[in-house]
Amino acid sequence: MSLQTRIDEALFHRLLSGARIPLLGSAFGGLLIALSQLGSENSRWFLLWCAVVYVVIIFRVYCLKRCKHMLAKHGFSYPLAYQYCLTLALSGLAWGALGFLAKDAPPMTVIIVITAIQAMVMGGVVTMASCIPAFFAFSLPAMLPTVLVFSFSENLSSFIMAVFSVIFYLLMIGVAYRFNQSLRQAARISFENEDLIGSLKEAYHKISLQNEELNHVAHHDALTGLPNRKLLSLRLQQAMELAKVKKNGTAILYLDLDGFKAVNDQLGHEAGDLALVEVAQRLSSVIRGSDTLARVGGDEFVVVLSDLPTQSKASVEMVAQKCLRVFEREFQILDHICQLGTSIGLTLCHEGDAIEAVLSAADKAMYQAKLLGCGQMSWAPEC
Repeated sequence: MSLQTRIDEALFHRLLSGARIPLLGSAFGGLLIALSQLGSENSRWFLLWCAVVYVVIIFRVYCLKRCKHMLAKHGFSYPLAYQYCLTLALSGLAWGALGFLAKDAPPMTVIIVITAIQAMVMGGVVTMASCIPAFFAFSLPAMLPTVLVFSFSENLSSFIMAVFSVIFYLLMIGVAYRFNQSLRQAARISFENEDLIGSLKEAYHKISLQNEELNHVAHHDALTGLPNRKLLSLRLQQAMELAKVKKNGTAILYLDLDGFKAVNDQLGHEAGDLALVEVAQRLSSVIRGSDTLARVGGDEFVVVLSDLPTQSKASVEMVAQKCLRVFEREFQILDHICQLGTSIGLTLCHEGDAIEAVLSAADKAMYQAKLLGCGQMSWAPEC
């Protein structure tokens, strides 16, 4: 929907929401004029005119409800707005007929009629200026008969009154246009601000998603989705700080795959990648959610065990045994059966240890485990 259509829809909503005021004004105005002419020669005509006004009011109320229902069900359309303008034209014709009743009437009746019609037109400026076609649909047939009746009158004062009525109407048109432009400008600014806010929210959402994606890429291994060495260092630092506060232990398992080079060389890099992904999945299944599994090299993985008992070697070895057992089952990669294993270096973290020093100690312990043969574990010397 274009901005212009959205503005027209908003102003049409305003027109419908303010329709009760002119309806009440028309009802009370018509009744007061009819009552003021009781006892006069044309009282029957004024009563008949009042009855017509009330019939038109009832019809307008029906059309108003129908327009609101159609607007809610099908949305805004220009034909719907023009249909509503036709009901205002009927009301304008009813009030315009009052001008013919004022012909050859007593001066006081003429004053009452002209004042009533002009008051209705002034009210239309306030309630109908949001839709200029609606304003003209009501005001033109309401004013024109009076102007014509007094223009062709032989009485000079009547002609002067017709001239002043035209001047009054032109002024009301100018006011209505200015009011309409103000309403349109306000609606335009409101919609442009909404669009701007929506665009900013969408841009912020996209940037947030991109930042999250970049942050994930910066801290995770692209192949397995596991934390990389950078995130591992952060997690290890947090675990050691938590252990210092809670007076418990932290340990590291440093794993290097056995037999991976043969899979990579014989079956290709794709097979090697698939093997690494399955290794990551198997190892993830045997550690706690609070622990960290990271890939730190081609076929090297590190497990950080946190929140361990003070005497935690047995607990660490239990987790290491679970890691060794996940390799007992063969790997099926690209329709080939492969056997992989791992060697594990173990170390406990102590208060004041540097991150790189702890990782280096676990790495050295892993190489000691390799010297013992496939599927072995070894503690770092200081442990």
